[in-house]
Amino acid sequence: MNLKTFYSTMASLLMSASLLTPKLEARTCSGNADVIGSYGFTASRAGFFLLGATPPGTAGGPLIPVPIIPPGTGGGAVIGSNTPIGSLVAGLANRNAFASVGRIFADGMGILYASSTTGTLTTNTIVGTYIVSSDCSVTMTIGDPFGSKGSQTGSTGGIVGGTTTVFVGTNPISLEGLIVTSGVSDEIDLVPTGSNSLGASLTLIKTSQFNACSNASVNGSYSVIGQGLLTPGTSTTTIGGTTGGTGGTTGGLGGTTTGGTTTNATGTGAFVSGVTGSLGTPFLVFGRTVADGAGNLLTDVPSTTSPVKRSITGTYTVNADCTGTARLQDISLGVVRNVSFVLVSQGPANLLQTVARQTLEFVFIDPGVLGSGEAKQQ
Repeated sequence: MNLKTFYSTMASLLMSASLLTPKLEARTCSGNADVIGSYGFTASRAGFFLLGATPPGTAGGPLIPVPIIPPGTGGGAVIGSNTPIGSLVAGLANRNAFASVGRIFADGMGILYASSTTGTLTTNTIVGTYIVSSDCSVTMTIGDPFGSKGSQTGSTGGIVGGTTTVFVGTNPISLEGLIVTSGVSDEIDLVPTGSNSLGASLTLIKTSQFNACSNASVNGSYSVIGQGLLTPGTSTTTIGGTTGGTGGTTGGLGGTTTGGTTTNATGTGAFVSGVTGSLGTPFLVFGRTVADGAGNLLTDVPSTTSPVKRSITGTYTVNADCTGTARLQDISLGVVRNVSFVLVSQGPANLLQTVARQTLEFVFIDPGVLGSGEAKQQ
C-alpha cells in the first residue's frame, strides 16, 4: 500500500467513526419566551413519602396528614383559597399528602396568570413568575392571590427581575425544574425547594387547546390508570353515587357521593382495593373506556374481543378552558368515583404520528378519596 492510499484509507475510517459516534449536545433555550401559552398543572405528594416523617410522641398530626373538608378551612399551617391555585399552593406548602389539577397561563415574559373560577377562560390575575435559563432550567414562584389574605392589589403589574416586585399572592412557593419536551408536547417538571414542601412535585403540560375545549375534544378509546387511598371510614365500593360540586380540584375535596350501598371491592374489575390498614384502604384503577365526544363514557362494542375485561363507563363534562369533571363507574364491581381533570397534549405514540395524543390528568374528588391518575388516548 502506497502512502497516498494509506492516508486515504485512514481518512475514510476516521470519517466513518465520526459519523457513528454520538454527539453530546446540550439543549439550549432562548429565555422566557420558550414558556408561553395555556398549561394544565398536576401536582401531588404521595403518602409513602411521609411515612415516618413525624417522630413518635411529637406533635404534627397523623402519620399521613390528609386534606380537611371543605377546602379553605384548615389542613395545615397554610390555609388556601377554595380555588385550583389555592389548593395547589396549600398542598405544596403543607406536609399533607395531596393531589391537584388545574390550568395556568404563561405570557412568555415571565408572568403566570390564572382564574379564581374553574372552567372559565378568564386568566387575568397574576399568580406567579418564572425565569427560563439558557440550559432550559426553570425557576418559578407561585402564590395564592384569591384568599381573604391575598388581596389582588398590585397583582396586575411589575417587572420580573426589575425593581418592582410582582405580587403573586400569599404563601408564595419557590420551585425549580426543567423543560423536558417541546414542540408537539410542551412539558415542564418542577419540585418545590422549601423544607416543608419536600416530597411534592409539579408538572406543567400544554393544554389540548387554548380556549376552545368541549365534550367533543374527548373522543375515542382511552387507557385509564391511577391509584389512591380511601381514608378510614370511606366506603370501598359505592353504587348509585352522584357527582356534586365543581370547584374541588384537590384529591379528597369538592365532591359528594350519596344514596349508595357499600360492599367489599374484590375481583378483577377496573377498581380493585387492597388490604385495609390503620391509614386507610389503598386502591388501584386500571381499565379502558370509549368517549363518544358527547359526554358519555362507553364500553367497546360487543363484537370486540379482548383478554382485558376491565371496562369503565360513566359521564364527563369538558369546560372551555380544557378542565372538566367525570364520573367513572366500574361495571363489574359497581364502584363509582368522581374526578376532576385537565385535558393536555402528550407526545405522539410513535414516529408515524405527527399530532399529540389527548391525555386527561385527573384527581379523585370524593370525600375521603385521595389519589390521582391519567387517561391516555390509545
